[in-house]
Amino acid sequence: MFRDRRAVVLDLEGVLYAGTEVLPGAREFLAALRGRGIPHRFITNISRQTGAEVRAHMAILGIDPGPGMIVGVLDWAGEFLRRRFGSGRVLVLGVEAVHAAVRAAGFEVVPPWAEGRAEIVLVGLDEGLTHFSLSAAARAVARGAHFVALNPDVRAPREGGSFELGGGAVALAVQAAGGRAPVVVGKPGPFLFERAVAELGVRAGETVMIGDNLRTDIAGARAAGMASVWINRWGALPGDPDVKPDLEVRRVDEVLPHLPGG
Repeated sequence: MFRDRRAVVLDLEGVLYAGTEVLPGAREFLAALRGRGIPHRFITNISRQTGAEVRAHMAILGIDPGPGMIVGVLDWAGEFLRRRFGSGRVLVLGVEAVHAAVRAAGFEVVPPWAEGRAEIVLVGLDEGLTHFSLSAAARAVARGAHFVALNPDVRAPREGGSFELGGGAVALAVQAAGGRAPVVVGKPGPFLFERAVAELGVRAGETVMIGDNLRTDIAGARAAGMASVWINRWGALPGDPDVKPDLEVRRVDEVLPHLPGG
C-alpha cells in the first residue's frame, strides 16, 4: 500500500510504548525500519519531556531511537512563539522545561499571581497545577491574552491500556472558562509535521504518518498531505473527527508488509 513512499513519521506514546511498557511489535518495527534503510522521524506531542529526555526514557526501555530523531513539541515551543509573536510576557502552565524553553526563546515568563501582565498564555501538561494557577490562566485568556496550547491530547497513554489526563484536558478547562479556543503548537497543527518533513528532506506526499490518535496524528497527517496509519488500541473516543486513515491496524509491526522492502 505504501511501497512508493520514501519516509515514515511515527508518534511515540501509544505506538511504541505506554509509560514503562514497550508495546507489541515496537522492537520488530524499529529493527525493520533500520534494516530496510527507510528514513524516519519520531514526532511527539509530549509536553513534559524534551526530546533528549524522551530518548533517555526509550533507551531504558530498550528502544533507543538514536540521536536527533525526535521532533518534540517542547523543544520547538519557543520557536513557535517567536515566529508567531516575536516577543512578550507569557503565563505558562507546564513543567519547568516548558518555562525554560520559553525563556530561551527570549520571552519573559510571568507567574500566575501576575496574570494581569500576561500577553500570552501557554498551556501544557502541568503536574503542579492548582486551582489558582488554572483560574489565573483562564482569566488572562478571558481578558484578551493570546491563548496557545502545546497539544490538544486529553489522554496520555499508560501501562496496561490505562491513561492519565493530558495537556489537552488542561487546555480545555482554560478554554471553557476563558471563552476562547487555543492555537496549537503540536499535532494536529502543521508545525511539527513541517519540521519532520524538512529534516527528512522529502515532500509530505512521500511520507507515511503512523499514530494512535485520530484527533491529532491522523487528522494532522491528512491535513499535511501525508498517508496515514491508525494504531487502534482502544477504538475511537467520543468526539473524534470523522477522519478515515488509509490503513487501520492493532499493532505497529502490522504496517511492515505495506512499506518498501515488505
